[in-house]
Amino acid sequence: MFAAVLTGRVSAMLLLGIAALVSGIAQADDAPFGDRGTMWRKENYVGALRHMGEIYFARTVRRGDTVSDLPRGAMIEDLTYRHGGKEIALEDYFTRARTTGLLVLKDGKIVYERYLLGADAQSLLTSWSMSKSFTSTLVGFAIGDGLIASVDDPIDKYVPGMKGSGFEGVPIKAVLQMSSGVDFVEDYDRAESDSNILWASTIAYNTRPVTDFLAKAKHGKPPFEAFNYSGLDTLALGWLVNSVTGKSLSDYLSEKVWAPLGMEADANWNLDGKGSDAHEIAFCCLNATLRDYARFGQFLANNGAWGGKQLLPEGWVAEATHPDRPQVLPGKLHEGWTLGYQYQWWVFPGTGKDAIGGFTAQGINGQFLYVDPEENLVIVATNAWPKFWDDDLESEIYDIFSAFKAKLQ
Repeated sequence: MFAAVLTGRVSAMLLLGIAALVSGIAQADDAPFGDRGTMWRKENYVGALRHMGEIYFARTVRRGDTVSDLPRGAMIEDLTYRHGGKEIALEDYFTRARTTGLLVLKDGKIVYERYLLGADAQSLLTSWSMSKSFTSTLVGFAIGDGLIASVDDPIDKYVPGMKGSGFEGVPIKAVLQMSSGVDFVEDYDRAESDSNILWASTIAYNTRPVTDFLAKAKHGKPPFEAFNYSGLDTLALGWLVNSVTGKSLSDYLSEKVWAPLGMEADANWNLDGKGSDAHEIAFCCLNATLRDYARFGQFLANNGAWGGKQLLPEGWVAEATHPDRPQVLPGKLHEGWTLGYQYQWWVFPGTGKDAIGGFTAQGINGQFLYVDPEENLVIVATNAWPKFWDDDLESEIYDIFSAFKAKLQ
C-alpha cells in the first residue's frame, strides 16, 4: 500500500550522536541499537526499533496509578494461513518479516501473544507512522473538550502561526484526510525530498522545529482534490492539538488515553529537540509496549468507550474510520490499491471478494494496529522488515489477519 507513496529505504541519517547515549550495546535485552548515525545498520536496526526513546530526544507519556486487566482467553497455539495459493505456518512469516511481536485480542482477551528477536512484554516498540492515528484521535478528544468547534473549520482559525502558509484556509478535515493540498513530497529514495529534509532537520539534527516547516508550507492543489500521503499534514494536526490544549501531545495523550485506559507502562514520544518547548513528531515515533497498543485498539473497537465511560465523542470512531469523500474512498487512493483512508486511518473494504473489513494504523518496516469492531478483534504486529516497505509482506499480513478472524469466529 505504501509502495507508491513511500518508496525505497530510509536514507541514512548520519552524524550527531547524543552525548548522554553510551555505545547502545548490551542493554537490558542485550540487543545492539547504535546511535543516530548507526541505528540504520543491519546489525542495529532490530534493536533500534525498541530503543528510539534513547537514540533520539523523547518526552514521557505517563501512565496512571492503576493498570487495567488484559485477561487471557483460550489461547491459539499455532496458526496457518493461505497466501499465494499455499498454506503457510505463522512461524515462516515471523522469520521472513523479522517479527518482534504479535498480540491478538478477541472480545478484550488475549488469545495470542508472542515476542521474538529479543523483544518482550516490557519492550517499548516504535510505532513509526502508527502514531498518526494517535494524533488524529487527540483531535477527537479536543473536539470533545470543546476546544475545536468543527473539523470543517480552517485549521489556521486555531493556529495563528499557520496564517500566510499553505495551510491557511484549509479545513481540518482535509488535513485529517491527507488531502490538504499543501505541497509535500514523501520520497525516502531521494535525500533532497521533503520527507528526508524534514526528518534530518527535526529529528536527526534538531536544527529546525516542526512549526517552522508548517509556517513555511506552500499551497499546491485545492483542499480535498487529491489524497497525498504527507507527514506534514500530521504535524499540522499535532500543532493544532498543542495550540488548543496548551499541552504537549505527550501530556494530552497521558491525560486522555494512557491514564484512563490503565496502560501498564510509561510510553515516550520522540521530539524535534530538547527541552520543554520541543514538539512531538506527530507523524511518527510513539514508543510503547505491545499490550498498551492493544489497549488503544480495544478502546477504538469499543467506539471510544472504556470502563463503561464514553471518553471520545459519541460517533467519533465511526466518523474517523469511514471514508466519506471521493478522493479517499477504497480503491481511489492510487491505482491498484484496495484500501481507503479517513482520519489518519487506513480502511479496508468491508464487502466484496476477499474483503477484510475494519481499519488499521500502519508504520514503515511492518508496524500494524488492526481493529475490527464488528468482530471485536484487535491485532498488533511489530516487525523489522528487511525492506522499508514490502508489498508482499504487507499483503501476507492481511491474510494473517483474515486467518485469525476465521479461527476466532
